[in-house]
Amino acid sequence: MTFNDQSELARWACSEATRAGANEARVTVSRTRYVSLSYRERKVENLEESVTNGLNVDLYVDGKYSGHSTSDLRPEALTKFLQEAVAMTRYLSEDPHRRLPDAQYYANRPSTDLQLVDASYRRVTPEERHRFVQAVEAAALEAGGDKIISTTASYYDSITETSIVASNGFEGRSERTDFWSGADVTARDEGDKRPEDWWWEGGCYQGRLADPAMIGKKAVERALARVGSDKIATEKMSIIVENRAAGRLFNFMAGALQGRNLQQRQSFFEGKLGQQVASPLLSVVDDPLVVHGLASRHFDYEGISARRLPIVEKGILRNYYIDTYYGRKLSMDPTTGSASNVVVELGDKDQAGWMRELGRGILVTGFLGGNSNSSTGDFSAGIAGFLFENGEIVKPVSEMNLAGNHLEFWHKLIGVGNDPYPFSSLRTPSLVFEGITMAGA
Repeated sequence: MTFNDQSELARWACSEATRAGANEARVTVSRTRYVSLSYRERKVENLEESVTNGLNVDLYVDGKYSGHSTSDLRPEALTKFLQEAVAMTRYLSEDPHRRLPDAQYYANRPSTDLQLVDASYRRVTPEERHRFVQAVEAAALEAGGDKIISTTASYYDSITETSIVASNGFEGRSERTDFWSGADVTARDEGDKRPEDWWWEGGCYQGRLADPAMIGKKAVERALARVGSDKIATEKMSIIVENRAAGRLFNFMAGALQGRNLQQRQSFFEGKLGQQVASPLLSVVDDPLVVHGLASRHFDYEGISARRLPIVEKGILRNYYIDTYYGRKLSMDPTTGSASNVVVELGDKDQAGWMRELGRGILVTGFLGGNSNSSTGDFSAGIAGFLFENGEIVKPVSEMNLAGNHLEFWHKLIGVGNDPYPFSSLRTPSLVFEGITMAGA
């Protein structure tokens, strides 16, 4: 038996699962081709090329649920795999909330062309990949000279094709390409200090990669700017969180938005729908329909049709991330179980403009380690950044700590930049907070 494409294989496997005794089933078939290489000291350090094929199946058998995966896609092997998976599922405990989504959530699937596939992907040659990453490294080495200890320049590209079929009528297919390149640089400093930084660019189109020389130089500039960094005295002050780093703040509070944590009473956002949880300057939308978006999609992993989902509107909490299972347990309609593109409504000034307006403060360019408690909202992280005075950077700072509670911290937001970070699904601009205690010396 042969199949013409992934969707045909997924349909057949879904039928085999129900034939084996599953009441409901969802099959996901995927294929990824991935190429990665890196250079260090003008030599290839790592080179990897792989093609992976896989099948995942969610089984619902007499009120019981299990998930299984395999890379052996031969029909005879799949038939045995599915039969054994169904048999194993029968030994599990029943859970009345485990069922496929109601078919109504498959309706109104958007047809917007998200432009996630670069047709030139299959024409990219090994020589082109090597030339690009060599140019990144050469530019970094030239810009850094003897001021840097090491540089690693890297490149990767991939293409992923996915088909999903569910026994209650859902069918969907998606495809995307990715191209990324960057450099990681470690600089020289006094004593045993080794300041480091990085710069990566990319997206689903090859054209999102800038001139390779600029990528290498940018990484070096950021690393060298960290030379001489040290802590300053503890002080309550204004801070600007750089657009590249601001996504970390949203990651810190993301767990509290998840259905699982809400259901298990481990979310500081529990019971706060419709309430003011942040400054009125903060508006956040989960938008899966961004053209060229790094997390754009027409449907989520359950098949629920994609739509723009307001998360915070002028500081008011509007929605959680609720999948089908936890929606049933919470008696709530599902929204989606996973984030797509997180888009923050922009302000009218960029980072430099906010520095001039504030006069003095700390520009946070990175978070070091850290943790956030989804139950209480308490969070803490080390920071890397720069002290600025009279609107100008005067010195790098490090070994300082930012701590607080999300339910208080986000009310201190006094400004939002107009400079969204383009190389992440967290499309965050610079964020400005006042009255923040920065713990240092």
